Amino acid sequence: MKKLREQSRQSLQQVADGVGISKVHVWELEKGTSKNPSMEIVKRLADHFRVPIAYFNDDSIEPDEANALQFFRDFDGQLSEKDWEALRSVAEALKAKKS
Repeated sequence: MKKLREQSRQSLQQVADGVGISKVHVWELEKGTSKNPSMEIVKRLADHFRVPIAYFNDDSIEPDEANALQFFRDFDGQLSEKDWEALRSVAEALKAKKS
């Protein structure tokens, strides 16, 4: 969770305010001293960081992968073939720019 918070450049207080929990609770979750948050808090954290709930249960999911998974969860079944083709074009342009 700390990785997500740092990547989004948020303070502990900003996350706490966004999720509706205390700053101390956010800190405890990051440090692992609060090991069993309620499912409601996990859902709110996932919504806040725009990642799938599984991100908090699967150590192998990296934040960048979580963002992609959230994107597909948000749009799966709702995009036309033309929309997917546009996304593929943008992805190819970004890959070329990166090289």
